[in-house]
Amino acid sequence: MDDGPAARLRSRERRIDERLRELAEIGELSKLPGEGAPLIDDDPDAGERWAARHLARNADLTPEFVELRREIAGRRDRIVRRLRAHRAWLSDRAALLHDLPAERILDAARATSDFDARVESELHGALRELNALVARHNLKVPLGLQISPFALEHLRERSERD
Repeated sequence: MDDGPAARLRSRERRIDERLRELAEIGELSKLPGEGAPLIDDDPDAGERWAARHLARNADLTPEFVELRREIAGRRDRIVRRLRAHRAWLSDRAALLHDLPAERILDAARATSDFDARVESELHGALRELNALVARHNLKVPLGLQISPFALEHLRERSERD
C-alpha cells in the first residue's frame, strides 16, 4: 500500500537509519573524519539540497565559476596595479627628460617610447587573457551572473581613481 512520496521517503529514511546502526555496531563508522558531528547543516534554506551542500562544504569544493571569478578579479587587479605603476614611471621619466641635457634627450625619449610600447603590448596581452577567462566564466553561468569583457581604457580609468 503506497501512501505517496512522503511514505516512500519515510521508508527510505528508516532503511538508512537501520543500515547506519548496523555499520556502527560492527565498527565500520569509527575513526572516520567528522565522526560524531551532525550530518545536517544549520542551513534552513538548503531544502532538499542539504546533503549536496554538506558534502561540498566538507570536501572544500568550490564551483568552477567561483574560482574563475576569483582569478578574474586577481588578474584585473594586477593589470590595474601595473597601469598605476607604469603611469608613475612615465611621470618620473617625463621629469627626468625635462632635466636632461639637450644631447641626451633624444635617446632617452626614444628609450622611453620603446619601453612604453612594450608595456602597452604586455597589457594588451594580459587583457586578452583576462577576457578569455571572462568568456569561459560566462559560458558556465546564467545571464544574470555574467561579467562584461574588460576594456583597457576602463581599467586605465580605474587605476587613476583608486
